[in-house]
Amino acid sequence: MRIVYRAWILMAALMVLVLGGCGGFEKPEEGPASATGQGKGVPAKKPERIYSMQIGHSQPVDNPRHQSFLLFKKLLEEKTDGGIQVDIYPAGQLGSEASMLEQVCDGTIQGFRGGQLEIVPKMLVFSLPFLCEDRTQAERLVNSEFAREISMDSLKSGATILGIGDAGGFRQFSNSVRMIRRPEDLRGLKMRSNGMDTINKTLEALGAEVMTVPYNDLYMALKAGTIDGQENPWVNSSGMRFYEVQKYFTEVNYQFHPEPFYVNTRWYESLPREYQEILEECTQEMMKENNRLIDENEVQAMENIRANAEIYTLSSEERQAFVEATQVVYEEYMENGLLTRDELARMKRILPAVQLLLGGQGPGAPDILIGQRQAL
Repeated sequence: MRIVYRAWILMAALMVLVLGGCGGFEKPEEGPASATGQGKGVPAKKPERIYSMQIGHSQPVDNPRHQSFLLFKKLLEEKTDGGIQVDIYPAGQLGSEASMLEQVCDGTIQGFRGGQLEIVPKMLVFSLPFLCEDRTQAERLVNSEFAREISMDSLKSGATILGIGDAGGFRQFSNSVRMIRRPEDLRGLKMRSNGMDTINKTLEALGAEVMTVPYNDLYMALKAGTIDGQENPWVNSSGMRFYEVQKYFTEVNYQFHPEPFYVNTRWYESLPREYQEILEECTQEMMKENNRLIDENEVQAMENIRANAEIYTLSSEERQAFVEATQVVYEEYMENGLLTRDELARMKRILPAVQLLLGGQGPGAPDILIGQRQAL
């Protein structure tokens, strides 16, 4: 028994020495690089809290909107060291665009990008018919101080606009009845609208019967003949394969749609200031990528459509007839106070190129003939 007892004492002593030796190594201090994961052998500091960001949109996965969101996710998760985790739900998985915007305002989801402008009605002025002639003008407009001031209206509904992009490029007409070459060709056609006021008023000014159909139901409505036609950018029409159910497409470039990126305000303000700044930076990179992809994909989209349907491009004279036919939309916005003369003058200064928005014809019609290139 004594031998066994002594053996236990020896084993206990050895264990004390071993454990004491292990505890004798000093823990290396974390240098400044440890917080960012930089430096040899120094692990990145894990975020104290993980923020979840669920984002919805209505476009398919091969659309520039979704592709640019993938870049956004990558950049945001990298720059926050995983502090913000992004989940993207494309193709209307979370409902219609109107529903997703409502979900952002309520805080059910954290982000949404699309053409819904109900909570910032003043932004509709950017989509007035034939306002912008090209990408340069459109980008100057949505990145201006004027646009930032307008964006503040979304805060009343619980959403913050982090940036504004292009909803798909300039918009064109298509239908299954006849080729549209003149404003009169739209008379009597049942044309789909997403409900946007400027689309409705433009189509009505051209004599069409306006019908509101959710974007993700549009293909089947066209196929069933419930409606005759629709208006969308080339990239959207190609991605949604509208050429399978539409025979006639007209390149009219009548409207540009701003595409705000909405996030829930309470969620955004709960983020550390560093994360807010990163979120804003990643948003700008996303919008640049979105616009780049639209320009890159537009030619291929037209080729896809041309291979399956007819495309007619308006001459400058033919397009001018549409410009004149839609002057009534500007006049109505002026009369209703939705657009003031001062605001119109301000937009004229933002748009750099020579263009004719409204001919100033008729008693009291505003003179919005834009002359030489003007600075912001």
